[in-house]
Amino acid sequence: MSRLPPVNKAIVFLGPEDCYGPCGCGMDMAILPVLVPKDWYLEECPPEVANDFFCMGEDFRRICGFTINNVFEYEMNGVEYFANFSCCRECAERAVNQGYAVWADRDYPMSLR
Repeated sequence: MSRLPPVNKAIVFLGPEDCYGPCGCGMDMAILPVLVPKDWYLEECPPEVANDFFCMGEDFRRICGFTINNVFEYEMNGVEYFANFSCCRECAERAVNQGYAVWADRDYPMSLR
């Protein structure tokens, strides 16, 4: 029996809500933290994610500091994610409705704050 690879979805958190920078859609400020599947960057990003510019804004947490790429890896439930991504509420709702993201059922990981 062959197993299909798991569908990795971004995880959108309702908090801590803050202004993390411009949203990839260009219309609103990114205020919701998101964990993005590592596979989206190592293998292939789903086309709808790229079309919606989901989490493609300049999150201040990624671009500040001594490097230009402060991306942290985080493992949860056997899936590896990248942290320090964010989006506006409208993009989060669209991503969840289109099925490539889910709302978090827990708080944003304390180790990533």
